[in-house]
Amino acid sequence: MMKMSVMMKSCCVALFFILTSVSAVQRLNTFNELKKINFDQFVPSHSLLLLHWFANIVDIDNNNVIRLTFDPNRGDFGSHHYGNYEGMLDPLPRGNIRYQYYTVGNLNGEMSSQLPSYVVHPRFGYEGRNRDRIVFRVREQNAGRLTGQIIDRVYITQHYETSEHQGTRYDPVHTYLVTPQLLSQIREFSVEYSDRMSLMNLRDQFGSRASDSQIRDIRNSWGGLACLGLFLFIVIQEKYIPVQHNNRRQPKAKRNTHPDFIVNIPESRQNGTSGMFVSLLQVEMTLKVTTSTSGKARILWDNVPQYLLNEGVMVVLYNNVKYLTYKSIGNAESGSFNTSIPLNEGLQVRLHKVNKLCCFWTSIGEELGRGEKFTNPSAVSIKGYKASLQLFAKDGKACARLYVKKSFNDWRSKFKDSWVGFYNSEDEDTTDYKWWQWQWARKFNPSTDFQDYQVYEYCSGMTIAPGVQARFILKDYTEKACTPCWRE
Repeated sequence: MMKMSVMMKSCCVALFFILTSVSAVQRLNTFNELKKINFDQFVPSHSLLLLHWFANIVDIDNNNVIRLTFDPNRGDFGSHHYGNYEGMLDPLPRGNIRYQYYTVGNLNGEMSSQLPSYVVHPRFGYEGRNRDRIVFRVREQNAGRLTGQIIDRVYITQHYETSEHQGTRYDPVHTYLVTPQLLSQIREFSVEYSDRMSLMNLRDQFGSRASDSQIRDIRNSWGGLACLGLFLFIVIQEKYIPVQHNNRRQPKAKRNTHPDFIVNIPESRQNGTSGMFVSLLQVEMTLKVTTSTSGKARILWDNVPQYLLNEGVMVVLYNNVKYLTYKSIGNAESGSFNTSIPLNEGLQVRLHKVNKLCCFWTSIGEELGRGEKFTNPSAVSIKGYKASLQLFAKDGKACARLYVKKSFNDWRSKFKDSWVGFYNSEDEDTTDYKWWQWQWARKFNPSTDFQDYQVYEYCSGMTIAPGVQARFILKDYTEKACTPCWRE
């Protein structure tokens, strides 16, 4: 009798943990629910790249039935069986129809090269350190190939951090059930449609507040992946775009390679003890990453309200989800801070409360707002050729990137005697390039291809700083392209 009681208790405990883990999985039905996830903080933003790919690789009919288009039993795209041994997900249904869980997203797998380049080699700032995965459940109606079988569950999840010492288990707290309705919405952002009108239509269809200039920037920055860029913008960045609450005509944005980003905190915050925090809907702050003269990231802030300063706030520099450095700004409504962090694309400034510890010690508190991620300027056309030149920063150094149309087959012979040089300012003569800070075009290193372009890069030892310019030169110092001067 005692043994029976113990066994019943054990079964009840096991059932409790199973039901608890299953009920803890949050369901995502709409874009608005997807936007509430703290991508970049607790969930890798790379999850969105993987989810975008998955939504577009499967078939979804008008009845929201999802059909598999690849065979995970063969390891297509690096997919494989998932046992659900921790009971994190619903138990497999019993009966004549066989169900099975599979997982996909391991970027180090043998077949992961089948995944698109934007997933395997993501843009800076969208890396996931190979933690994020998609788990899906298949209803297998025969023992043959799985292609065409129905998928009745799709989840995004992630492995625990190594520091959490959980092995290869998935984190149930950051596991989400994605409905067919949401997957169908994500399919609207297919990379096949990236022209300007498609972006404008998608913006209007999903109620995005992206301005025309932001649409243009996304188009210029992402090229053939512009719809993916808009999808990421809506889900991650748009929540920090201020809502206009009056009919006053807004001034036109200044023309700037690295524009300011206006930040607001989109909800009322009340402090029950001091009562100092009031509605911040009308607050417009500028948080911006710029370039110092030493190639390091420089933080600018402006128009921080006095009542926030009184409570104590700090500016924090992030690289994706990792903070790199921070500075308490005291009573300075506006100011700047030259960091020791080399400039790279994807760096971002965020405003946080100051947590006051004992004595003079402080730590990073609640996030209040964030600026736009630092992006490199767009490429410029090389006159007369199906190619373009981009100046970009990498680890604080001036680098150049060549985009060559894949149809431009003889570019190496055409550019046999061509080279790219770096200059301190646009006033310098073409012959005054920085000595040893140049490279033959044909010796640029191959990089990740970008849609219809082959991409090649060269990184110089020259510090990136305001005024720096790259130029594409044919023999006899004939200049065919020059980038805009690097801006602060």
